[in-house]
Amino acid sequence: MTVDECTKALMDHVTPEREPITYRLALGEDWYRIRLDEHAEADVKAFLDVVFDGIPTVAAEQLRTLLTAQFAAQIAAARSKRGIELLVPTPRRGGAALPGAAVLTAEVVIPAPVVPDPVEVVARVAHGSAGARTGVIAGSVAVRIDHSAADDGLDADDRLLPPTRKRIEYVIAVPNDPRWLSIDLSVQAINGFNMDQTITDFDQAVGQLSWSASE
Repeated sequence: MTVDECTKALMDHVTPEREPITYRLALGEDWYRIRLDEHAEADVKAFLDVVFDGIPTVAAEQLRTLLTAQFAAQIAAARSKRGIELLVPTPRRGGAALPGAAVLTAEVVIPAPVVPDPVEVVARVAHGSAGARTGVIAGSVAVRIDHSAADDGLDADDRLLPPTRKRIEYVIAVPNDPRWLSIDLSVQAINGFNMDQTITDFDQAVGQLSWSASE
């Protein structure tokens, strides 16, 4: 598959069903935004242009094709979850193209004959999720869910190893809208990432969420 064929795959199944949820999530300059609408192809291309800057086209073609296909798979999976945008660490020239952290924002629709009370929804989610915490973000009820699970691996002394992957998700009621906003962080202990610091920064950014146009 050529680069053009891979990037074209990013355009499949882009069919907006309603007005997008507008919000601002300020994760900072260390994060790069890939929109999951018709702009996905251009966003991925710009990302890879930085990564492969200065590398001869012929030498980079095979790896770039592979990475483009991997991005296409990520984007297809994100769209299947009603994704709005995918945020990954800002690319560096010659750096890792698929680093060990990503944030997916997506809309959540609760199937019900009538719009459920957001407070009741949060209470049910928190009750069914160990370690979940409820609160208010940007004036809306919200729940923070820790989906992380410790690895089962043991070290040479039969001590439980720390998890190498963590996943934290916020689900927030959208004002004057039956939908919810999911903000989902996945981070791995690779590429020099400090998982705990990444999660702390993520928590702070989500806490400062505002319901305005995303920039």
